[in-house]
Amino acid sequence: MWRSENSLPLSVLAQDGSAVAASGAPGVPDEAMLRELAMVLSRKLPLYYEASLARLAVEVDLPQADLRALAFVMEFGSLSTGHLAQLIGISHGGTTAMIDRLESGGFLQRDRDENDRRVVVLRAVPERCEALLEPELYVLGRLSSIARQVAAGDVVDTYDFLMRCAAFFKKDTAKWLDEGLPAR
Repeated sequence: MWRSENSLPLSVLAQDGSAVAASGAPGVPDEAMLRELAMVLSRKLPLYYEASLARLAVEVDLPQADLRALAFVMEFGSLSTGHLAQLIGISHGGTTAMIDRLESGGFLQRDRDENDRRVVVLRAVPERCEALLEPELYVLGRLSSIARQVAAGDVVDTYDFLMRCAAFFKKDTAKWLDEGLPAR
């Protein structure tokens, strides 16, 4: 089994399996624990998501990059073609080809922006994307298993914390998209 040399946690586990800051103070996050949490949220979870996306891409017979683009459109509800290109980091021509594939597969539809008819807005087709919106049974099973091992209040607190993090990251991303980037 592959194991990274850097995969040892900065925090420690108490006898009951709960995380304890390296300082030893239960319930009080220290700098090391926050850094580890930041690494999990910013690096580890996205990598595991990409791995699951690769598996799903094979199952639905779409390129992984197309699924990633579709995930962005589903998360934001709608995106302009320029914003999608900015998020996935490919040229506008490459983005157009990707959108063409997703549209011909029935995953996306193109509309005109209500405020600026020059702007093309992308929206996911709910009926076609329904299966992609469902959490993976594997992930759901793992979460259920872990949730049964911890106090219900801990699960609720974790949910609240992660939803707040997601809302901040989504807001920051929307701001970044509105500010725009120089063309490639």
